This record gives sequence, structure tokens and C-alpha cells, in this order.
Amino acid sequence: MLLKRMTALVVGTLRMGRRKRLALLGHLAIVLVLNGSAQAQVYKWTDAEGRVHYGNQSPPVGTESAQTLDIPSRPAPSGKIDNVGDLRRATRRLRELRALNRGVSVSELDRPTNHRNRAKSREPVYIGYEDQTKIDNLNADIRRLSASSVETPANRSRSLRAAKAELRQIYRKYGMHSP
Repeated sequence: MLLKRMTALVVGTLRMGRRKRLALLGHLAIVLVLNGSAQAQVYKWTDAEGRVHYGNQSPPVGTESAQTLDIPSRPAPSGKIDNVGDLRRATRRLRELRALNRGVSVSELDRPTNHRNRAKSREPVYIGYEDQTKIDNLNADIRRLSASSVETPANRSRSLRAAKAELRQIYRKYGMHSP
């Protein structure tokens, strides 16, 4: 069917001028090249164990239930795709939602927050997984050392000071005071 249409087009172009004929044949060649690459054949078959397989290569010889699925691909959307504009719009919308959730204007989101104002904000501080694990382990060490009588008081005191200093350092990293 496609061959008949192409033949009719070629015969019709013989009546045109040479320049138009070459332009039309050039466009036709481009369309044919692009059309061939836009279609994909997918094969579907069931193996001896009853599993269904899909692939772009023909099924093995002797396969009973083999089907060829012709799946035409969709053409690319016309016009340019503006991912940068979409990202900017999404970012702007996200900032508006954050401002709405916090009960402030969008311009107030840009102001740097000091530590006093952070406590007033409704957003909790997120502590990373590794640091939270360190905090939990250090608190367990502090409880163990406080209740222990195995070590000498000097060693126990030195270990407690080191654990508390490391704990303060982690909290300071997040702009918090240690409890």
C-alpha cells in the first residue's frame, strides 16, 4: 500500500518542474528514513514452562505461541520543550507553598534566620542519619559511664567529658544547644 502511494507520488512529480521535483523527492526520502526508524517490532512468545517473554528479536524456532506486535512510536511533541521554565515555575510554586505553610510572605523566606528565630519557626531541624546515630550512641555511653563503677573516677570523668564534647560539637553543627 505504501509502495503504491509512493509510485503515485513519483509519477505525479514527473509533471512538475525539476527544482520542485527534487525538493519533493528529498522530503519524501527524509520522511521514509525517519518513518522506518520510528516503528519498532516487539515479539511476544511463551516458552515451554509457560512464561511470557517480550523482546525485539524473533523468538526461538519451534515456539508455538509467538506473536509479532507492531507498535508505532509517537512523534515528538511539536515545539520546544521548556524544562528550565517548568523547573522555575515549580520552584516558585514550592516557595509559595512553603511561605503559606509557615504563615509568612515569600520575601521573608529569603532572610537569613538567626538561632533565636529558628526556635520560633515551625520547621524542625533535620539531623542526618549518621549524626543521629552518633548522638544516640554518645547518649548511651554517657548513661553507661554515669552509672558505672568499673573504671577509676579519673578515667570515667575523662570519658564523660570527651563524649559530652563530641555531643556538643554535633549539636553546634546544626545550630542547636545540647540538651
